[in-house]
Order: sequence, then C-alpha cells, then structure tokens
Amino acid sequence: MLYAWIRLKSSPPTERPGNSGIGKTQLIMNKSSALTLVEAGGNETDLLALLEFKAQITNSDGVLSSWNDSSHFCKWYGVTCSHRHQRVLVLDLHSKNLIGVLPPHIGNLSFLREVYLQNNSFHAEIPPHFGRLLRLQKLFLNNNSFSGFNMLKGNLPTELCSLSKLQGLILQFNSLMGNIPPSIGNLSSLHKFGIELNNFDGTIPETLGQLRNLRRLGLTVNKFVGTIPISIFNISALAHLNVGENQLEGGLPNDLGFTLPNIEWISTFRNHLTGPIPESISNASNLEAIQININNFTGKVPSFSKIRGLNRNLINLEALEMLGNNISGNIPLEIGNLNNLKYLNLGQNELSGQIPESFGNLRMLIELYLNSNNFRGSIPSSLKNCQNLLLLDLSTNNLSGYIPPEIMCLSSLSIYLDLSRNSLTGSLPEEVGKLQNLGELRLNENRLSQQIPSSIGSCISMERLYVQDNFFEGPLPSTMSSMRGLQVLNVSNNQLFGQIPKFLEISGIAKILISIVSALVGVACILSLLYFFWFRHNKKASTSSSSEDGFLHVSYNSLLKATGGFSSTNLLGVGNFGSVYRGLLDQTQLIVAVKILDLTCHGASNSFIAECEVLRRIRHRNLVKVLTVCSGFDFNGNDFKALVYEFMPNGSLDEWLHPIASQYIERSKLSLLERVNISIDVACALDYLHHHYEMPIVHCDLKPSNILLDDEKTGHLGDFGLARFLPEAMHKLLANQSSSVKVKGSFGYIAPEYGMGSVVSTQGDVYSFGVLILEMFIGKRPTDDMFENGLDLHHFAKATLTDRVEKAIDPVLLQEIEELNKTQRVTLEGKNKSWSNIQDCLASIIKIGVACSSKSPRERMDIGDTLTKLQGIKKNFLISLSLPS
Repeated sequence: MLYAWIRLKSSPPTERPGNSGIGKTQLIMNKSSALTLVEAGGNETDLLALLEFKAQITNSDGVLSSWNDSSHFCKWYGVTCSHRHQRVLVLDLHSKNLIGVLPPHIGNLSFLREVYLQNNSFHAEIPPHFGRLLRLQKLFLNNNSFSGFNMLKGNLPTELCSLSKLQGLILQFNSLMGNIPPSIGNLSSLHKFGIELNNFDGTIPETLGQLRNLRRLGLTVNKFVGTIPISIFNISALAHLNVGENQLEGGLPNDLGFTLPNIEWISTFRNHLTGPIPESISNASNLEAIQININNFTGKVPSFSKIRGLNRNLINLEALEMLGNNISGNIPLEIGNLNNLKYLNLGQNELSGQIPESFGNLRMLIELYLNSNNFRGSIPSSLKNCQNLLLLDLSTNNLSGYIPPEIMCLSSLSIYLDLSRNSLTGSLPEEVGKLQNLGELRLNENRLSQQIPSSIGSCISMERLYVQDNFFEGPLPSTMSSMRGLQVLNVSNNQLFGQIPKFLEISGIAKILISIVSALVGVACILSLLYFFWFRHNKKASTSSSSEDGFLHVSYNSLLKATGGFSSTNLLGVGNFGSVYRGLLDQTQLIVAVKILDLTCHGASNSFIAECEVLRRIRHRNLVKVLTVCSGFDFNGNDFKALVYEFMPNGSLDEWLHPIASQYIERSKLSLLERVNISIDVACALDYLHHHYEMPIVHCDLKPSNILLDDEKTGHLGDFGLARFLPEAMHKLLANQSSSVKVKGSFGYIAPEYGMGSVVSTQGDVYSFGVLILEMFIGKRPTDDMFENGLDLHHFAKATLTDRVEKAIDPVLLQEIEELNKTQRVTLEGKNKSWSNIQDCLASIIKIGVACSSKSPRERMDIGDTLTKLQGIKKNFLISLSLPS
C-alpha cells in the first residue's frame, strides 16, 4: 500500500479537481492507482512523456532507478518542477552515461524550459517535436551521437527555429549534417549557438546576423564553405566568434574592431581566408584572444600604437595566434604594451627585422613562437623578464650573435627552448645549467663553438638534447651522467673528440646519435666516426612519438577527438580537480589517459602546476609516466589544461578492491600474491620519492584510486596534483608554497597531524601507505560504515593481532588460500604447516600496516625499512606456497 498526503493548492478551474473546498485529503492507494494521483494534479501528460523517455533508454547505470511509481515524478532524479502546478521545468541528466534515443513524446513537456542531456550516448535524430516546447530556453545536447538520418533536409530540425524564447542551443560534437536552416534567424532570444565538431556543410546563412542578442557563435570543425556573412560582423553583442577549421574563404571586414565592440574571442584558424588583418582590431577593447592560424592572410601585424597609454583597448588580450600565414613586415614595438599577453604565436610567416626589446615587457607570457620567419639581429636579452615562460621557439630565422646568458637563467622554461637553424655564434653559456626544469633543448644548425660546458649536467629534467651541426669541440662533459632522464641526444657533425663516455653506453638512453672526431697523437689525418647506438628502449620511444623529434604534440582539438569529445563512455574516473578519459591519439594510434582539469574548482590550476613540476623531474618504473601536457583554450575561449599519461589497461587499485556490480563479471578479485606485489610496487615508488631523488617529494594523496595497474598488474603511483617538495629543499624554487599552507588530501588516508597544522613530511605518506596496506588485505575502506564511535581501520587491525589475524583478512583471500591447499598434494601436516606460515605472513603484513598508520609520526616505520620487510614477507610467502621466487 502507498500512503500519500496531497495539499490541493490554488489552480485554474480546468485543473482544479473535485471539491475546491478540500484543504487536505489523505489517499490510501496501491501502485495501480498511482496514476490517479497524477491525474489529480492534471500532470498525466508530463508523467507519460517521462516514462516514454525512460523506456527509450537502454542503459542508465541505475541513474533512473527513482523513476517509478513510488514517488511523484517531480521527485525523480534530474527532474525539476514548478511549485504551483507541478509541471516539469528542467530535465537535467547530463554526463550520466545514458544510451538510447530521444522519443518524440518529450515534445509534450509543454512547460519545459531547460534541457541538459549533454555528455551521453543518445543516437538517431533530434526529434522535430522539440519545436513544440515554446517555453524552452536552453537545449544542451552536445557530445552525443546523433546521426541525423531523419526526413528533414538538414539534421538541425527547422522546427527548432520557431522557439522564440530559446537562449542556448548547444549541439557540439555529434554527427549532425546538412545545412543550417535560414530560419535560424527567427531565434531572436538566442545568446549561445554552438554546433562545433559536426559535419554541417553548405554556406553560413546570412540570417544569423538577425540574432541581435547572440554572444557566442561556435561553428568550428565543420565543412562550411563560402565566406563569413558580413551580417555576423554587425552583431554588436557578439563576444565569441569561432569558425575555425572549415573551408571558408574571403577576408575579415576592415571595420571589425568597430562593429564588434564587445568581441572577446576571434578564432578563424585552418581556413582559406585572405587579405590583411584589419587595423581596426586594435580598437576591440575587450579582446582576449585572436586565433587566425593557418590561413592566407597577408600584410603586416596590426599596429598597436593606439594602446600606449595602457588604459584602453587591447589590454585584456591574452592570446595572439597568427601562425602559418603570409604576414610580413616588422613586429610593431607597441606589442610590448600587451602586458596581459600569455600566448603569442607568430611562427611560419614572413616577418622580418629585429625582435623588439619590448618583448621583455610581456611578463605574463607563457608561450612564445617566432619560428620560421626572417628575423635578424641578436636575441633580445630583455626576454629575461619573462619569468613565466614555459616555451620559447626562435628557430629557423637569421638570428646572429651570442646566446644571451640571461635567457639561460629562465628557470621557468620547461617544455622546450628552440634556437636551432640560425647563425648564432660563440659558446654555450655556463648558465645553461640553470635550466633545471627544461625538457628539450635545440641548438642545432648554428655556429656555436668551444666546449659544451660541464654545467649542462645540472639539466636533470632534460629528455632531448640536439646540438648537431655546430663547431663544438673537446670531449662530452662527464657531468652529463647526471642527466638521468635523457632519451635523445644528437651531437653529430661537430668537432668533438675522445672516447664515448661510459654513461652513454649504460644509461639506457633511447636514441643517441654521436659523431666524434678523434685526434690521435702522431697521426695527421682526422678520423670521423659516426656511431648509432640503439638501446632496448628505442622501440618504446618510437611508439610514443608523433613526429621525428619524438615530442608528442597535442592540442585541445586533438584531445577532444581522441576522447570522443570527452565522452562519458571514455570516462575512466573523476578526481578532486578533474576527470580522466581514455583516448586514442590520431597521429600515433597510441592509447593514452587524458586528465582534464576542471579549472572552476579551487586549486585546480595549482594542482596542474604542481603535477607538471613534479612529473617533469622524476622517473621510476612504479610512477605513472606523463607523456605530454596541454595548456591553452577550448573553442569557447575558456582556459584548458590537460595532462596526457601512459594508459594503464587494468585501471585503478580501487576498482579491483571494491568493484561495482557491473565489474564482477569482467574481472576477478586480486590474489594474495598480486596484493603483496602491488604493496611492494607502491613502497618502491615512495622510497624513490622520499630517499632517492635529490630532494624529497611528498605525494600527499596516496590512496587506491591513485594507484594504477598496467597489463601485468604492476602498480604505478599517479596523481601528483597535491605533491610537495619538502619546503626546506624547495624554498627557492617554490617560494610561494609555504609549509604553513593547509594540506589537502583524502578523508581516511590523510595523516592526522596535518589536520592540526603540522608541516608536510614523508611520514604523512607513510601513514597513508599504512592505511592502504590494511585496506588491501582486510578489504574494508577506512570510511566503511563499521568504523564509528572511535573505531577505525587502524585499531580494528591492531586488535586482531592479539587474537586471530584471519578474522580481519578479506574473506576472498581466505577462500583463495583454502583452494590452494586443496589443489596441493601434501599431507595434512604439510597443509597445516603451510597455513601456519601463510598466517605468519599475513600477520606480518598487518603489523606493517598498523605500524605505518600509527597516530604518532615518530612511531611510524621508514618507507625504506617497510620495503625491505615486504620483500622478505613475499619471499617467505612464496616458500609457503611452494612457488618459485
């Protein structure tokens, strides 16, 4: 029986049931009479529409479990109703892994105002019945799989164009096709129109210019042809214009900067646009980004002479990208007034003259590309002021003179520094050793001479070093043995001599190309020897490279495609600062894990910086390898940051310890030996971080979901978003990270002293490791419901040590041991002895977990000692099972 109280509120006569004088009625009914309850409110149409929607969903992962007759549909998950009439106003089921089609019945939700169904796997066509929703204001269907094979001419139903109240129409990343109907101009209230990454074709309709309230127009990555309608440039409210990666022709109007006074973002990359860049663009005072890469623009870089006062015009500009055009002339000196500029790409043009000293005023600059132009003169030493610079590319120009030592003092440089293919002379400055964060250095094809300085050995993060085709002489410095991360080294075509250093033969460098000129006493001729050394890692290196230089280049667009538009079907997990997706990179067919930072979360940007800072420095077989990073903007002009990792096919340890119902079919539980091995793997990673790197690193967020398993179930520690270098060792590098900063972590795993304001220490990681050990072998999370009233995982495990340890062990492991005993042909006495030995091993593991998770840091074990004990336990365990060690 279902009991329900209904308070009949004031309603129109056509909807008011029965006796209007009734204030409260108690109904006692069974499930079959639930419809009567709905009819009493006059909402049967909404109910039936929702039920039909549910019926078309083939997979919902339990999201729609509340959609039944046990409660009013206004209480169903994802449904929001009006208070007065109890009619559906909002349907929000975004990112719920829904699979199915949209039924036409959804058009019967006549009060519907907002629909959020993005990031699911709906397919087939968009029902034209959406056109009945005359109150609809927002329709978000982006990132689905709509195919559009319906009876309409185009895949965008013309019926949608009658929704005069519609403010947001977002259909990005589907498979929609056809033309944009001219009637789109009837959507007079539209603020946002986004159809990026579809298969729309034809011309862009002039009628878009009728949308006087439009602020965001996104047409990127389609197949549009023709010109950009001039009417669009008359939408004075327009802030974001994104038409990149189409087949558009023509040019940009001369008065663009005046007709679009509110423009913030212009993106026309990868088209066939021609003509000059409008001078009036410097009048667009709100402009934050200009992306006109890879077109056929000509003329000069616009003069920024009108912004000398820095009190108006382009002071908000953060990105200026003009890569791959035919722009000529000099860079105007006034470019140095753009003091908020972060990304500047003028590469692959026909620019000439000298690089202005005013670049030194761009102190916010993160990436600077001036490559493949005709710049001459010297490299301005003023670039030393760009203390946030991560990447500097001045390659393939006519630059001459010395390399300014000041450039080598930019410790922020981390992605790469490319000065190759110029006419630089002199020696490589000793200051090169200060590039301790740099991953790649290119100095090839210059006229550099003298010896390679020994200080280069301080470049401990460097993975690729190219100095070929110069006049370097003498031996390679022995200090290069400190460059443990070096994967590619090319020193060919120089005047080097001497023996190939031993460290190059044994260091495991993936690819070394060395040309050494040997001078022998008493021999008049010079012997040039070309050595090619291919080590065991070269195959691994080649599979993870997308270009000849081995550097994996990714962009927002490539990651979007790789992950299916960040599809929920590719979602691997969600963390504190973002989501991780499975991706397939087009350029290499390499399967990767892509971590997308949610920059709306407080601390996400700092997490990105911290993770880059740590991962660029460390390498260990039990640490998740980061392949590359991406920092830029999405198609809507929002900041975008991502890290690309080596993919771990067996997921996280958490998924194995606590599988959800759907995973029981696909995978078994971890065996006892596998858990021991993973414990050792994690201990090895922590031992390296704490004791075997030049400065101790504290992970700060050790938990099962941050331990990933490869195809052999080897454990790899990941997610360094909260990691810290010990403050005393990193004071100079990270002065902004004081030890008094509040330490974040995960509840149940974070060391108790952190909650009382203690500084970060390696013992904090040891505590988390102790909790992890107990969770792995007991099978209970530290947040399990059984732990209350002062009882926690530590005390629960400690209590079993004085009784029978098997009482605490995961029953799955006990069952495994019992089955092993049954299969072994030994006597009863032998089985008892084996079981006794296994008990001792389990007790020793629990003791380690208890000792490491002690509330007092002083009572915890050192991770090095812990590793030694675990390795001994494994050996004894294998003996107990009569297995080879």
